[in-house]
Amino acid sequence: MTTDDAGSLPVPQHQQPELLENMAAEAHRLVAQWAEAPPEVFRAALATARAERALRSEETVLRLRLNYDLEKERIQAQKDEGERQARAEREAAEREAAAQIEKLSHRRHVVNVGVGAGISIALLAAGIVVVDSAPWLSVILCGPSLLALAKVFVLHRSDPDDMKFLSRASNNATNVASQSQPPQPPPAP
Repeated sequence: MTTDDAGSLPVPQHQQPELLENMAAEAHRLVAQWAEAPPEVFRAALATARAERALRSEETVLRLRLNYDLEKERIQAQKDEGERQARAEREAAEREAAAQIEKLSHRRHVVNVGVGAGISIALLAAGIVVVDSAPWLSVILCGPSLLALAKVFVLHRSDPDDMKFLSRASNNATNVASQSQPPQPPPAP
């Protein structure tokens, strides 16, 4: 079995010669019909065929342009989406880094306050311990030096005026202590 030109129905073997004869007769009829036609008809048919081919060509070009534009828009949309995702990831990473920096900064501040408090308590304790034996040392330990160290550790700041004040207070305490101390007995021979 074979199929006819339409390709839809199988043609039995015994009907094939009959089908070929029918097709040949139809072809002869068409040739005879066109043979009697005047040349103007051929020119018009040829012009129509050319116009139809030109329209198909224009239609193909328009479809290709449309497909190109659609593909270009799709690629641009993908690119924009990729850039948006990259920007969002970068912002998330920056937020996370800022949060970590904030945590570390807070931790450092807490440690500094703890160290400042520890040093301040140690200075106060030392000042109280030596108050009977050396009051001038007690004034130095509990006075401006204590405030200057607390300011350095807690506020992370040290002004030149603080050092001048500390020096002046130490000198005053030393002068007062030297004036108030009783004279020392001479050493035994």
